[in-house]
Amino acid sequence: MKGIAVSSQPTEIMCDKEAMKARMSEIIGKLTPDQCEHFAYALEQVASCYLSPSSHGALLIANEKDESQSLVAINASEMQISEMVGFMAEAMQGRNSSPSGMYVN
Repeated sequence: MKGIAVSSQPTEIMCDKEAMKARMSEIIGKLTPDQCEHFAYALEQVASCYLSPSSHGALLIANEKDESQSLVAINASEMQISEMVGFMAEAMQGRNSSPSGMYVN
């Protein structure tokens, strides 16, 4: 593994909402209908973490090309992230021993 990053701050800050909308429109235009549906769900979940003090999130991103991994906190402390990651790791292990078709979210 070449790099691991844990951050609550984006590497590039885009404060211009119109530029953000244009960039999201460009990305959405490249997605398949299934990808677009999943992307919308994921964005709604992320947005809820910004809008609700009781919602917390963590994005895990792995890049196979450069073998980097990052964990981005969204309205979450390190302890909350640790608890979430542990819970989901257990859920995924349980999923592997259960019949297929279960969706963990």
